[in-house]
This record gives sequence, structure tokens and C-alpha cells, in this order.
Amino acid sequence: MKIVQFVSRVDPEKCNGDKRCERLCPSGAIKVVEKIAIVQEDRCVACGKCSEVCREDAVEMVRRIQPLRIEYDVGSVEPENIQTLCSEAGLLPDLPLCACTATTVGEIAAAIIAGAQSPEDVVVWTGAGSGCGIYCMGVIFKLFACAGVQIPKDPRWNSLPITSNDIPDEIAKKYPEYHFESLT
Repeated sequence: MKIVQFVSRVDPEKCNGDKRCERLCPSGAIKVVEKIAIVQEDRCVACGKCSEVCREDAVEMVRRIQPLRIEYDVGSVEPENIQTLCSEAGLLPDLPLCACTATTVGEIAAAIIAGAQSPEDVVVWTGAGSGCGIYCMGVIFKLFACAGVQIPKDPRWNSLPITSNDIPDEIAKKYPEYHFESLT
């Protein structure tokens, strides 16, 4: 769960339309239209990446009038379906996946089952991936793959899963001191 207190605002007088912000936005909240970045406020998760990357200093983070609460209701999806998808991915539904937001594997699985079709949807629906995106995104891609959803390559996302289930057997056997077999 994430409470979003801020939102990105673009100064159209300063914006040069170079799309640097659009290419980095994890939620897809920024689109450049006629050389001006436009923020879709209901999708902005206040990650600050747009502000950091803007060479023109055209983006600032301003306090929202009403904070935005991002949390997916796992109760809206049949628990058996969540368990099936998580099992297929070799993951436990209650496992916290996103360290930045404490979003669980089950929340992400529920969002995908309910119709999330992209990493951007997962960011907006669950908050996962709205921080660093380093550790959770690979596992999110794995859940999408197990659900039969193909995600096109995108430089914003690290699609390599970082779980003990993904360590090849020959590596696990080569390093028995790490006890990989007991983690699966």
C-alpha cells in the first residue's frame, strides 16, 4: 500500500518536449503532446523520476489536495485463482515483493488476474514498482508470463527475476553452501 501525497506538475513555459520524463515514468502518467509534457494526475505515483531527469527544471512535485491511496483489494479476486498463479510462478501469495511499498505477491497476482495488462497498470493499481523497481519488477514480469500476458521490452523495466527458484540447478549444485534447494 502506498499513500501518494504529491503529484508532478509541468511548467509549459519551461518544457522542451524532449520526452525524457515520459520515457522514465513507471506509471505511464506523463505523455508529451505537441511538445509539452502532460501529467495524468490519477496515474501519477509521485516517484519523482520525471523531476529528476528534466534538464529544463520544468517539473516539480506539489502536494495533492487529496492524497491518493494505492492498494489492490485481493478480496475482489477468487483466492484459488491467486494461489494458482502464484504457485505457477513458484511464489507465496503473502510474500512481500516490493520493498518500497510492501506490496505482496498476492496483490500483484490479483491485479493481473483482474486485468492489469502492463507494468504501468501494476504500478497504478498496486504501487509496486513505483519506487526503485529493481527487485520487484522481474518477479512481476514472471507473474505476467505465468498468466499468459506478453510484455514488450522496455528500458524502464528490469525483467530478470531475482528469486531462488530461478537459479539454474548447475549453479545451485556448484555452491551447496548457499542451500538453494531448501529455498524452493
